[in-house]
Amino acid sequence: MKSINLGNDWEAEYRATRKNSATGTLEPATGLASLTCRLSATDGGSAIHTTLNIALTERGATGIYAGVMLGADIQTQLTALAGTVIYEVFAVGTSVLTSIPRLVQAIRRP
Repeated sequence: MKSINLGNDWEAEYRATRKNSATGTLEPATGLASLTCRLSATDGGSAIHTTLNIALTERGATGIYAGVMLGADIQTQLTALAGTVIYEVFAVGTSVLTSIPRLVQAIRRP
């Protein structure tokens, strides 16, 4: 399980794919709008704080979407949760795509 370390920026990254209807193979899902990432206290839940809910932007036309949560916001909002598991939730609008457990660590890593 990946850790989110207090005081460090957190780069959220999501690789979106879709099935090509003609070939049946998976390919990058490009051009998605409203893709977000949030840190939640519960699996698939709402954001712990608005500063921990970010919009993701696509890197070129790759189907890879990313955004950064600032270390100062993580420090402020997650200090009380050090040592616990929270969830990194990726969604399009209100539809949750995936929810990944993350350990909050009170250690700043370079």
